[in-house]
Amino acid sequence: MKKIMTGALLSATPLLAMAQTNAFSILNVVGKMMKIIIPMLITAAVLYFIFGVVKYVVSSDSDDKGKAREVIIRGIIGLFVIISIWGLVGIIGNTFGIGVGGSLTGEQIPGVSAINY
Repeated sequence: MKKIMTGALLSATPLLAMAQTNAFSILNVVGKMMKIIIPMLITAAVLYFIFGVVKYVVSSDSDDKGKAREVIIRGIIGLFVIISIWGLVGIIGNTFGIGVGGSLTGEQIPGVSAINY
């Protein structure tokens, strides 16, 4: 897992090193990545939940049913966490006026203006 995260971060460094890269392009790339990652996470959580349900139905031993019940609960908790975090992202986006398909202008990003002497 550590190698995967390191590889992902190293593959993104050219974006950060380019002279033309600014906050808007970085936010655009992160937004595109999130549109791909969130549905994959939701799908994985649903599949994990279904796996727990099938494991619960198939098992005949009470210990196996207990383990399957834990898998089902973890799947439900995972779905809840993913969807609630995505909901919080939507609330924050609406609060700051960044809607779906909207654009972020320079006035919406706080910063320090340059002083020319």
